[in-house]
Amino acid sequence: MSTKLRLIILSFLQFFIWGSWLITIGAYWFQTKQWSGAQFGAIFSTMGIASIFMPSIMGIIADKYVNAEKLYGILHILGALCCSPCHWSPIRVLCSG
Repeated sequence: MSTKLRLIILSFLQFFIWGSWLITIGAYWFQTKQWSGAQFGAIFSTMGIASIFMPSIMGIIADKYVNAEKLYGILHILGALCCSPCHWSPIRVLCSG
């Protein structure tokens, strides 16, 4: 499999996951957790702030210290680990509204 095809598949899957997550999370928070619009906006505003700063910071780290593909994989694993307590917690403290 060529590098170009693998990158195309990677990009498609990345945007597929983002699209599926962003569509369903709003309905879940408003209908199940009964969050207000201000709470919902506070969460999504952090994503905008992070999208401004983190690419440059991670780019510097990838250029100086580690291969970009390895860093991307490590960040995905860390993101999954941060989300996993919500899934396995019997109390659901981290996910409560």
